[in-house]
Order: sequence, then C-alpha cells, then structure tokens
Amino acid sequence: MATIIRLEKDGYMKDAFVGYSYTTALFNAFVPAARQDLKSFLFMGGIYLFNSFILNFYKIYVQRNLIQYKYGGLISFIALMISWVIAFFYNKYYTQKMLAEGWKPLKDDEYSNVLLKKYNYFEYTDNDLISDERTKEILDEVKKTEKKKALMFVVAAIIQILL
Repeated sequence: MATIIRLEKDGYMKDAFVGYSYTTALFNAFVPAARQDLKSFLFMGGIYLFNSFILNFYKIYVQRNLIQYKYGGLISFIALMISWVIAFFYNKYYTQKMLAEGWKPLKDDEYSNVLLKKYNYFEYTDNDLISDERTKEILDEVKKTEKKKALMFVVAAIIQILL
C-alpha cells in the first residue's frame, strides 16, 4: 500500500515503492515473497518463526509448570511492534536495492522522479526541469493518499491488537 513508482531496466518495467509499507506491517514475510525478494523473505520469515517459537515455548512452559500465563500478550505485542518497525525500512531497502541493480525511472516519468528525489534516493533527477508547481501537485496528491492509507492502517492495527 505504499506509493508505487515505475522503474525500467533493459526494456522491462517493475514496480518499486516509497514510504511506509503498510502491507509489510500487516502481512510480514508474505510481502517479500510476493516481490520475489528472497533475502528479505528469509530475514522476515526467520523473525516470524523465532517469535512463534518463543511464544509457543512460553505457552508449553506455562502449561507444564502450572503457573500463571502473564507474558503471552507482551510477547505478541513485541512481535507486532517489530513487524511495524521493519515496515518503516523495507520499501526503502527494496527500492535502493533495485536502483543499485541498475533499475532507473523512465526518462519522462515526472511522478517517479519527483518521489525518488523527495524520499532522497537521488540528489538530482534527469528531469530537473520539472516545474515547482507540478512538483507541488504531485507531492500534495501523494500526501492525500498517504493520509487515507494511514487512517486505514490505524483501524487495521487496532483490530489486530484487539484480536
């Protein structure tokens, strides 16, 4: 659900993303799997499996020793916070990796160039002649959609915490 930009390499076009990755926050390792990013999939999947192991180990420990189940919610909450923090960095990592591999925005794509410049992927763009007025329009449009996405994420996060 991040802002999508188009990158091109050797005649192939692929989506890259800038901003907070709401889908990564909610779906964890499934996002890198869908993007065919094996390294990130293994990293996030490893974190998810480690958390599941700790939580299940704690549940078994509580049942075997007949003690109070106090910290299960805390363990789940910490795992949720970790996935939300990873979501701050995943799109930047993925897009920077693509740019390092030689993917570039289309020459006449003002939208992608402006967003890459705004999110500090480029110090300058090939299309530095984009008017300030057009840049402001693009950024205002992106801010509007990001606010809507953030509101939807907050609602989904509250539901996820309550469950």
